[in-house]
Amino acid sequence: MNSGCKLTALDLFCGAGGLSFGLEQAGIEVVAGVDADHHSISTYSYNHDGRGVCLDLTSSNIHEKISEEIRGNGFDPEDIDIVAGGPPCKGFSKANSITQNRDNPLNVLPELFLEIAEEFSPRGIILENVPPLLTMEEGQYKDSILDTLQDWGFHHRFGVLHADEYGVPQLRRRVFFIASSEGRPNFPQTTHNPGAREYEEFEHDPHLDDPVTVRDAIYDLPRLPKGGGGSEVMEYDPPVEYLTEYVRSMRSQIEDSVVYNHRTTVNRESTYRRFKYISQGGNWEDIPAELMSNYKNRSQTHDHIYRRLKPDMPAYTVANFRKQMMVHPLKESPGEENTGDQDRLLSVREAARLQSFPDHYRFVGESFNARQQMVGNAVPVRLAKAVGGAMVDVLNDSSSSSPISSGAMSGEAQDD
Repeated sequence: MNSGCKLTALDLFCGAGGLSFGLEQAGIEVVAGVDADHHSISTYSYNHDGRGVCLDLTSSNIHEKISEEIRGNGFDPEDIDIVAGGPPCKGFSKANSITQNRDNPLNVLPELFLEIAEEFSPRGIILENVPPLLTMEEGQYKDSILDTLQDWGFHHRFGVLHADEYGVPQLRRRVFFIASSEGRPNFPQTTHNPGAREYEEFEHDPHLDDPVTVRDAIYDLPRLPKGGGGSEVMEYDPPVEYLTEYVRSMRSQIEDSVVYNHRTTVNRESTYRRFKYISQGGNWEDIPAELMSNYKNRSQTHDHIYRRLKPDMPAYTVANFRKQMMVHPLKESPGEENTGDQDRLLSVREAARLQSFPDHYRFVGESFNARQQMVGNAVPVRLAKAVGGAMVDVLNDSSSSSPISSGAMSGEAQDD
């Protein structure tokens, strides 16, 4: 147990560091981030004082290996307050419904996360994943996670959080299990009204902020060539009218006028021609059939392929935005004359903005494709900060929660 004033955390399956960065913004000291992907660890270490650790979490003696790295970072592994993590979720994805069972080796990673976490005897747990985890094996998989927390004597809460309700300019849904030995944690209070979700209507709450839109988030960034391009280092050239509150927060720690990672895939002429037909909010179905004749995956194409964002709502889920061919929203129309088309994919920086990474957070490494992938895989920073704040509240104020005996459990699933 940490006797210091600042809570400490270990981030397992840390990726590029979105969860860690959010926890740090909530006032938690993240002592190490561990992941097997060396591309992600390069970015993590660049932004987290060299605390990234490249280790295969399925390897033997993993507790000892991580503990050695934590000591090397100047911390005591016995003082870890929180173990957090978002194990890879491809096996739980709706797009891979055939793999939603324990036969998929990816699907045992949440259980592995808990096994490793237990060895550090933390007071708090934060486990993030995709909503289909809750219904896998008719809910039995979720129940096995709760059973483990019950065996530890942890209070818990689990459910689906919507990133747009915490100031993230993106319609991203993620399930969180938050648990504590000190008291029952609460989910963080929402700060923003919901974005315009399809097929759903919400009553506007005047006490909450408006959702952050794509226009609010990325329209200040320099225009890039049609079809793609850009550079890893560019000068800001902002249209003054797009310096929104969100943009100011993204730029607040930039010491010069340089924007990093504002680069996107350069597409072939045949692909660029498809972009031109896609309306705001439209997708591949807007593209004339003759331009899709050589598209090898057309028979298996889903709604998110070749989707152009809408400027005045949060973005659709930013996942593998390169393979999904997520298209920039800016397109000449009667309401947006003389703006110039941006018939291209999102840049890494634009995707990072939609994930609420500030502009001083740089994505590094030799592989451009890896940089694109790690942004899409990340936990949105503002959502992570909100969840981290909830954990800080329960661990720093355990007297507000009634004590429970060992082996008892309290929990509640939030309505999705």
